[in-house]
Amino acid sequence: MDNQSPSMLRSTVIGGGLFGLAAGLPLVGALNCFCCALIVAGGFLAAFLYSKECSAQGFTFRPGNGALVGLVAGLFYAVGASITAALSSMIFGGPDVDAIIDQMEQASAPPEFIDTTIQVMEMMEGPTGILVQFFASLLLAAVFSTIGGLIGGAVFKIETPPAAPPSAGGVPPTPAAPGGSD
Repeated sequence: MDNQSPSMLRSTVIGGGLFGLAAGLPLVGALNCFCCALIVAGGFLAAFLYSKECSAQGFTFRPGNGALVGLVAGLFYAVGASITAALSSMIFGGPDVDAIIDQMEQASAPPEFIDTTIQVMEMMEGPTGILVQFFASLLLAAVFSTIGGLIGGAVFKIETPPAAPPSAGGVPPTPAAPGGSD
């Protein structure tokens, strides 16, 4: 057996990417309102899958390994969420700006606030919005997916048994004589 640990690429792509794609969907993405549940779940799934690979190849898997796997899964989460959100926005359209402005006016929001909201919503359309969303997702995923991986590392921890110490030529050590001399 070689001493190289298994690749975490498959585990991180599946864990982070799967939940990232799901998070980009309008209704499913709302689950992230509950303590970033989809992001944490992506890191947790990645840790679970990687622990299975480590177990099959006889390697240890500790919470630190889970945190690292969760961190990398967070990158794939951000990519998946951004792609899905961009496609969803192209298919279903973005928010109804006129309806939002009408609600703000009915709530007697200050005109400066309404103008700023319009500017931000216009800026968030197109490539700039996709980049802003990607980096926001990346920041959140780096934190919460790492937490999910850390939890997964604690739950799925694998300790390999220590190797037996080598014996000296196959001869067992002789016991000390009772009442030995100094």
